[in-house]
Amino acid sequence: MEVLHGEGGDDSKKFVHELFAAYVKYANENRLTVSILHASEGHITASFKGEGVERYFKNEAGKHVCQRIPSNDKKGRKHTSIVSVAVLPLPDKKTPLIPENEIETTFQRGSGPGGQHKNMTDSAVRMVHKPTKLSVLIDGRDQHANKRKARKILTAKVQQLYLGKKKKERAKARKEQMGGGKRGNKIRTYNFIENRAKDHRTNKKATLKQVMKGRFNLLEREDG
Repeated sequence: MEVLHGEGGDDSKKFVHELFAAYVKYANENRLTVSILHASEGHITASFKGEGVERYFKNEAGKHVCQRIPSNDKKGRKHTSIVSVAVLPLPDKKTPLIPENEIETTFQRGSGPGGQHKNMTDSAVRMVHKPTKLSVLIDGRDQHANKRKARKILTAKVQQLYLGKKKKERAKARKEQMGGGKRGNKIRTYNFIENRAKDHRTNKKATLKQVMKGRFNLLEREDG
């Protein structure tokens, strides 16, 4: 999973960490394990593992909208921020990884929490897929482990990109045949002012306090 800030400046960056904290609570509630692969201001990459993990997070990809009055706004104006969430299934052992000749790998100092050793050695790995320019940055004390994780995540990103292109081609053909229909990819709104969260796909609502405690199931369809 990758959670990244968008429009909204500092409040968007703040909401990245709040939303991810809610995902961690959701994972803990469902006995999933969480590993943070990279964390910086307004950007978190993590992996979730456990039974049923795909089912729990399959509906989280897309744009998440945060509406509230920032504490530093003296005029008390409502502020809207956007956070993007990407959810990628990592390739299994049978899936071939990206060839080495398509990858450019560089090393840098680790960032964020992790102790003095992490921040003083070139253990962080940035891996770029040269044909698509997609990239991954993984922190951690073990450079070799970081390389393995980065290659897996980069493979998943590239697979999703190619799959997305095929889907767009099919969607374009369908639109030409049926007249189409314009639809944005805003999936959920978190309204702090009204203490309400709404999922725009299911039209379900729940109190924001419950959702931020990890109760995302309250916004799902009855059949999950």
